[in-house]
Amino acid sequence: MTNILTAAEGANFVRTDTSDAVMLMLLPQIDDFIKRATGRDWTADTTINPVAKVAAGILLVQWYDNPAQAGPDAPQFGINQTLSQLEAEALKYRKYQFYGLSGVGGISLHGAEVGDDVISLVGVYGVSGDQKLKFESRISVCGALQQTNSSNLSANIYVAFLKSPGEDVLP
Repeated sequence: MTNILTAAEGANFVRTDTSDAVMLMLLPQIDDFIKRATGRDWTADTTINPVAKVAAGILLVQWYDNPAQAGPDAPQFGINQTLSQLEAEALKYRKYQFYGLSGVGGISLHGAEVGDDVISLVGVYGVSGDQKLKFESRISVCGALQQTNSSNLSANIYVAFLKSPGEDVLP
């Protein structure tokens, strides 16, 4: 299983070796904490967001050096601001689950806007892996995703993540 921090990155944060049992035990707990705090599983990304790595590093140092600071009710010096930034990033993505169609056509996705980019589209039932080539890569009709593949995909369930390109503007 992938963690936000690799064992080498974690070891650098707490100045230990990569086989440190306490550090290795904390890495998945930190991932779960960040997932609950932000509403997004950052370990599922191909490239881990750098802010997620910073948040995980802050938590690892706090929890490793002082186990009394571990958990949701402990004081989280510095981490609250970092998690707020990460949560804002997570909210930029909108997740949809849907069935394919029996041919080319539009699939209703409430809230999808013209110009939204399809960041990820994978099969979760009946088909697996990346399925982006069977659908448009950018929303062209408000409230709908166009299936571009003429095959019968109606028995398959897909999950897509959409993001508005305007949300990439940095301060």
